[in-house]
Amino acid sequence: MPDTPYRILVVDDEERLRQVCRRVLEPLGHLVSEANNGHQGLEAIERDNPDLVLVDLMMPVMDGMEFLGAARERHPDLSFVVITGYATLEKAVEAMKEGADDFLAKPFKPQELRLVVDRVLKKVRTIQDMAIEKSRTRVLVNSMTNGVLVVDADGQVALMNPSLARLTGWENSDPSGLHVSQAIPCPEVAGALESIISSQLDDIQPTDCQIILGSDEDPVHLQVHCAPFVDGRGHMVGALAVFDDITALKRLDQLKSEVVSMVAHEIASPLSSVLSQLQTILKGVAGDLTDKQRHLIGRGAARVEGIINLSKDLLDLAKIEAGTLGEMELVDLAPLLREAVDINAAKAEEKGQGLELRLDENLPPVFGVGRALWEVFMNLISNAVKYTPDHGSITVSAHSLVGGVEVSVADTGFGLSPADQERVFQRFYRVKDAQTRQIVGTGLGLPIVKKVVEDHGGSVALVSQPGQGSTFKVILPLGSAGETDQ
Repeated sequence: MPDTPYRILVVDDEERLRQVCRRVLEPLGHLVSEANNGHQGLEAIERDNPDLVLVDLMMPVMDGMEFLGAARERHPDLSFVVITGYATLEKAVEAMKEGADDFLAKPFKPQELRLVVDRVLKKVRTIQDMAIEKSRTRVLVNSMTNGVLVVDADGQVALMNPSLARLTGWENSDPSGLHVSQAIPCPEVAGALESIISSQLDDIQPTDCQIILGSDEDPVHLQVHCAPFVDGRGHMVGALAVFDDITALKRLDQLKSEVVSMVAHEIASPLSSVLSQLQTILKGVAGDLTDKQRHLIGRGAARVEGIINLSKDLLDLAKIEAGTLGEMELVDLAPLLREAVDINAAKAEEKGQGLELRLDENLPPVFGVGRALWEVFMNLISNAVKYTPDHGSITVSAHSLVGGVEVSVADTGFGLSPADQERVFQRFYRVKDAQTRQIVGTGLGLPIVKKVVEDHGGSVALVSQPGQGSTFKVILPLGSAGETDQ
């Protein structure tokens, strides 16, 4: 027996046939009702809401074909089995074309009735399951706090859930059928969805972007994930975009940056004064120092300088995350690299290190912020000096690539283990072992390098082996004269 009884209506002017159908179908767990003509059959459909209708084609008052047409017009999803006796097979085929799901020829055996009814009810069950699943999916999508947008293969809106409708001003109207570029004021999202539906499924990569909706006074920040929409057969039928509101995270991040900037600035200013006074004492201006005093004051000065550097790095990181690096322009890397090497040359000389700069002739310019890129090279070169033992060597080189410039900083220092290489770009992570324990650092230099380089559309890579030194490779895309007008 079925878990849920199916309701079956038998429409036939012969009482004997109606009774046969009842005796065969009710033991199977179905609920059977009857009508002796087409008019009563239509009334029974409205009253009983059957899952399946068995209808005789040859009836007085209203024949089966007329009944089938009227019933299908009112209930297009209802299933029918036509019963034909005196009518020809062509009549049954005509009924199938009009929407009947199957037919039975009189006289039929109980087993034949059971087989036909079971076959059609399997189809009914599948349709009902699909309708339930579709309803559940729609309820789920409509109740999501994330915005959801589905477009068809022509880029027209097929679905926009209430959350996205509120964000885009469509809560009182329906944008279905409009092109995506007309439905949402987001060229980035429209472009991503159009790119997806115009590509081959195997070549598509999901796309993420961030957009801002709303007014300048009350902006809404959204993280958008775009992906292909695929049917059950694995064919792409459109594209999907999910909008995640990250406004609260943006505000929290802005507040964090403001607090960090304020604290770092308030720390750096007085400590710079303290460091200046300690350095004055070390120079003997306040009188001669014993070796013990010089050692202790020197250690204190180094620690103060470390805190000042940490404050500076925090300020730099806050500026980078706030997007206030500066104006982008064409930048000649050669003078930046020469200056960074010159500044670090004195420290390298103190340690007996060789510091060499190798530049390609006619090095092409890159598009970026000169001061920020200078900080990148300063970080990498000063790290190389710090983490290379006395009498080691550091080589800074720059050469042209197809579409870019590669700057590398190679040293013969301590090197990094594979585990350290995976974490070295994380904030505040520092390698601490017997060789590096006494080296002062903030753990923010390399994260700043990575962030600045990626904000310039470039990449940074590390090649290193313990005891054999490290090489940091920075690749920056080339600039062009037209970009300075942006």
